[in-house]
Amino acid sequence: MVKKEAKVDFALNLCDEGFLNDAKKELHVPAILEMLGIPYTGSGPQCLAFCYDKSLVRGIAKEIGIPIPEAIFIKPEDSTFELQFNFPVLAKPNFGDSSFGITQRSVTYNPEELTNAISEIREKFGYDKPILVEEFLTGKDLSVGIVGNPPESYTVLPIIEEDYSSLPEGLPKICGYEAKSLPESPYWNIRSIHAELPEEVERKLIEWCLKLFERLDCRDYTRFDWRLDAQGNPKLLEVNPNPGWCWDGHLAKMAAFAEMSYTEMLENILKSAAARIYTHKDETVMQDINEKNEER
Repeated sequence: MVKKEAKVDFALNLCDEGFLNDAKKELHVPAILEMLGIPYTGSGPQCLAFCYDKSLVRGIAKEIGIPIPEAIFIKPEDSTFELQFNFPVLAKPNFGDSSFGITQRSVTYNPEELTNAISEIREKFGYDKPILVEEFLTGKDLSVGIVGNPPESYTVLPIIEEDYSSLPEGLPKICGYEAKSLPESPYWNIRSIHAELPEEVERKLIEWCLKLFERLDCRDYTRFDWRLDAQGNPKLLEVNPNPGWCWDGHLAKMAAFAEMSYTEMLENILKSAAARIYTHKDETVMQDINEKNEER
């Protein structure tokens, strides 16, 4: 990369699950590019570090008036804890992505089940860091995608929700590790559909996503995960800068509902990055990039 640096317009950062598949090292890739002076697509290392810490994002959201579920933070050394809200609750790793450590047993309805869920996260998944225990929201499970860079130029993709109608009766309605990694699981058949929401709820979701995008210094494309409570009020679950844009990922599903092909979605991400990296003063550079793209 050092040898090619002078020939690079900017890099397409494909790393969305961490260097050598270590999620903690996802931020290391853009950090190296920054040290080498190579511009790149997507969010920077500080944003990635913030959003990797779910509890930290909760605090930032609360600070700017965005609703979040009730939760407690359990450190590895904590042998006891006090739950100050009602069951059911969801236990999940505070650090991690791709629903790591979240299974159907993560949704619990009494103290014994919660203790077992925490033990499973620690023992089965080998996770030895803090755990979040959140109130389990029973309303629609939503994702909002933004491509571009607010406030100047951006596109809010159609909001999607998870369709849990194929799940057998009695299984908790979550899109966890089983839905993404275990083809033999009943969760594997969950699909995403275009969300039908009251106009006011959709307006609030978009407004809050734009606030978070700017506050967390996201860039080029980001996915925000929300869930409605029993009364239909949205609460933030997670912010995913540099979300996976694999062909069957949530971002691609949202783009499809906007009648945007996979190629067009990727092109829009690249154009958003180029417009951010090369300002209006660099129109000749942008023209050169566009010409190279046409040749390719």
